[in-house]
Amino acid sequence: MFKANATSSSAIHRQCDPLPDVTHIQALTWSDAAAVMLPEEYRYWLQDSGSLTAKLQQYTASLSLQLLTSGWQTTSYVDSSQLMRQVLLSDGQQPWIWGLTVVNALQLANEPALSNWSTEPLGVLLFADDDIGLRHFEVADFSQSDAFLAILPTWGCSATQPLWGRRSRLQFRSCQISLTEVFLPEHPMYGV
Repeated sequence: MFKANATSSSAIHRQCDPLPDVTHIQALTWSDAAAVMLPEEYRYWLQDSGSLTAKLQQYTASLSLQLLTSGWQTTSYVDSSQLMRQVLLSDGQQPWIWGLTVVNALQLANEPALSNWSTEPLGVLLFADDDIGLRHFEVADFSQSDAFLAILPTWGCSATQPLWGRRSRLQFRSCQISLTEVFLPEHPMYGV
């Protein structure tokens, strides 16, 4: 079961600051996920090409989404033909995933089901189609980003090392979507 917490009064949902500057993401050292020596429990999460939403729902009955940006927005990180959104996925108490989605505005205009998707994880919609296929992942250690570590306390997270994130591209109907997902300190991947 999934619940949207856009109006929840819990502590995590009062702290709704988005990452103010996502340009630092490009400066991280990104590596092919298959080539990085990672513990098995990390590979289980970082290299899985299925729905992250469905996988998270196996670990909590209270998966919730907090929209950090007010829908799809343009920023200095993306050019004027692209839109982005930032979200937190939580187990109902602690944030587990920070997600960044970037999509071409013209392509998004042709997919009304996707353009109105603000209160639910994209995985619910994206993986309803069977033709998503395998994705290629790159991974990076976000604990190397001072900007990312600085925002963690506003989400109720403590800084930790490592702090793995992954990025990939996928095709959803007529839209090419870029996804970046960071596995936050309380995520089950770290044995919490």
